[in-house]
This record gives sequence, structure tokens and C-alpha cells, in this order.
Amino acid sequence: MGTSKLTFGVTAFIDILGFGDRVLSAASTKDIRSVAASVKLIRKRFDHKTNEDYIKESHKLSSTTVLAFSDSVIVNVPLQSDITKIEGTFDPIMSEISSMALAQGQCAAEGLFIRGGLDLGWWYKDGATLVSESLTRAYKAEGSANVPVIALTPDLYKFLSEHKNRSWYSSDSDPVKRTFLRYSAAVKGKRVSFWYLDYIRIFTESIGWQTSREQLETFRTASSEQKAIIQEAGYRENVDRWFCEHARHIERAHASATSDHVRDKYIWLAQYHNKSIRRYTRNKSCKCVV
Repeated sequence: MGTSKLTFGVTAFIDILGFGDRVLSAASTKDIRSVAASVKLIRKRFDHKTNEDYIKESHKLSSTTVLAFSDSVIVNVPLQSDITKIEGTFDPIMSEISSMALAQGQCAAEGLFIRGGLDLGWWYKDGATLVSESLTRAYKAEGSANVPVIALTPDLYKFLSEHKNRSWYSSDSDPVKRTFLRYSAAVKGKRVSFWYLDYIRIFTESIGWQTSREQLETFRTASSEQKAIIQEAGYRENVDRWFCEHARHIERAHASATSDHVRDKYIWLAQYHNKSIRRYTRNKSCKCVV
């Protein structure tokens, strides 16, 4: 086995929640096109075959690979790359993981809920041949996650939580604390627990303040004090809009679920949503009711 094609790093396996049921229930050309549109959306959000030059350059620096088949997206980020030679492994890997959470938030805002797994291990790719420890374990982590989140394997969480460069950050700015949440619940009499990406927090804190062309024109001629007010108001407006969209999509998904097993996933997601909004808004219309 040629070692030049063998790397060690982080692999994500991501797919669309309930995709198989949507395929099997598609009864018209419109239904099929809707399913196909979801596949295109998840690939776009996770930068599969992107046309954006800055994303291509970023992938080149981090040696990132993005593959796709059916509704699944696979992302591999090796620990050794041009960027890690400069910055070390902690910040670049955390940045890539946060990017996945942003993609998840974008998908959710468009009514596409996903589930995934993340692992740390070896990856061997030679042309169309792919064999990977980290992909296999990420796939298993995705399958065992009983709620719509991107779950980490214990090995990956340990690598990040015990990384020496984590100590560079204060407790308030610790990326591990700000990126991951712990899931723990009894499922069929068995305790299930894992760490997952807190995509709501990551996405919400990335939202910009611009809302319209008119607002931007007003901002350009405003005083420093007025600019701060405009930015804050714009951010709050955009945050409320995203939370409202997210809540309505969860409610619709819950209402259209065909079994208690599926409905339970959206009940949990609604609870996660409602707990998260307390940090960002008091707008009652942002609450999710299922």
C-alpha cells in the first residue's frame, strides 16, 4: 500500500434525515424533483464540486476532500496539510468542523434536516478506490445517533478536548465548549450518550447584520453611535428570522412524520431549538411548538 495515498485525519459522514422514506413515497414527477433538489442542496452546502474560487483554495490548503453519492456527503480533512504546517492541527480542524455546523444550519433553514458522524482515523484513497477506518466509524456514529445531529466518536472528542493547543484559549472562548454539546438519554432501556455539534449556536453567532440595500445606505452615512445601533438591530432581525424559519420547518416535519419514532426526533429537535433561543431572543414567534 503506497503511503502517499494514506492519510490520517477527520472524516464526516452526513446524510439527509428521512431520505429513504421520501424516495419510496415519491409518487409523481414533482415529488422526484423535490427529492433531487434536496440532494443538490446538501451537496452545495457542504461544498461538493464547488465553483467558488476561495473555497477551492481553502480545500487545497487544508487538503480537504468532499465526496458525494445519493443523499450522502463525505468530508475528509487530514491532520497534515499546508495549513496545519503553519497553524498546527487544532485550529484548522476546529474551523473545518465549525464549517460543517454552518452548513447544517443553512440546510435546516431550508427545511432539510441532516444527521451525521465524525471520526478521527486513517483514510486511503486511490482513484475510485476508498478504504477508511474513520469513514467506517463516522458512518456507524451517524447510524447510532438517534436524533438529527452530527455526532462525534469518543476518539475524536478526546483528541480535540485534550489537544495541547486548546490551552491557548480562555474558558470563555474555549472552542471545544462553544462547539460541542453532550447528548444523553435512555433509549429502549439503554443509556445512549455522545457529543454533537451545537449547530444552532455556531450558525446563530455567524449571522450578519445586513438586512437590505436601504439599511446599508443608511449605515454608510450614519454616525459611529448610529452604526452600532443599526448593526445590532439588523443582527437581531436576522437572528429572529432564522429562528422563526427553523421553528416552522421543525413543526412541519413533525406534523408530516408517519411514526412516533420519527416524531420523537423532531420533538427532541424542538426542545434543542427552544433551549437555544433563550440566549438570543425573546420573540415568542421564534418558539417551536410540536
